[in-house]
Amino acid sequence: MNSKDNSKICIMIVPHTEKVRKLVIPRWMPKALLSLSSAFIIVLLLYISRNTTYQLSLKKEANSKSSIINDLEEENRKKDMELADLKSQNKQLQDKTVQVENKLMEIDELQRALEKMAGVSSPSKGGEAGPDISLKDLDPEMEMDILAEVLEDKKLELEVFIEDLEARFAYLESVPDLMPTSGRLTSKFGNRKNPFGRGIQFHQGIDIANSKGTDIIASAAGTVIFSGRKGGYGKTIIIDHGYGYKTLYAHNNDLLVSVGDKVDKSQLIAEMGKTGRSTGNHLHFEIHKNDNPINPFDVLKD
Repeated sequence: MNSKDNSKICIMIVPHTEKVRKLVIPRWMPKALLSLSSAFIIVLLLYISRNTTYQLSLKKEANSKSSIINDLEEENRKKDMELADLKSQNKQLQDKTVQVENKLMEIDELQRALEKMAGVSSPSKGGEAGPDISLKDLDPEMEMDILAEVLEDKKLELEVFIEDLEARFAYLESVPDLMPTSGRLTSKFGNRKNPFGRGIQFHQGIDIANSKGTDIIASAAGTVIFSGRKGGYGKTIIIDHGYGYKTLYAHNNDLLVSVGDKVDKSQLIAEMGKTGRSTGNHLHFEIHKNDNPINPFDVLKD
């Protein structure tokens, strides 16, 4: 082979049946192919490595985003629960507001009714209707704060009102306006013919006749200041009711209370009789105001 042939590589191909073939390639080609293959493999490995790294990075990022999404979903779920709880609390506040407003109206109506019955007025309202407490446009918490103030004011008002009412009821219980017994009116208050002799006599009370043993009740609440025999009055009870009122129950057959006893209005205190200077079984009943006898029918209810 000459030098020209040394730059080439000759490959002989000897088949079984055909003639021999000769393949001539440059001597640099195998090295070039080897280098090219190595470079390809290196590039392929770099690509695979980079792709693997990229995929791992994407997977890591995906996992991170998935974790963030899960956290956001959990936070959103908590927010939804908080919102639902706030809605529930708001609904409860609204319901409580309505209940408070209804109770206030009920209290006002009851107070007005009691004022009418007892003849007294609320010190702050004078019997007029309550204030407008419609606060629908306000924030529920602010509304509840305002209603709490209204309730506190109402509480103080009612405390004063109840004191006035109790005083009024105590006064009404102490006014001797209850008929002390049943029977026939035989003598009125004022001048009358003397039943035991001649002339005109001033009668300080009224006489009510009935059968012996008829119940006699206290015309009002008070304290027994006399229980016993009292001259021509016979067996007598005197009750001090306060507010300047005293009542006298005379000619009784039996006395059922003693000095110092506290008696209620309509309480049984004696039984009718004819003790003392009397023409028959009857009750002589007097009412005194500031120690002066007054006509019982000016006080007694019909």
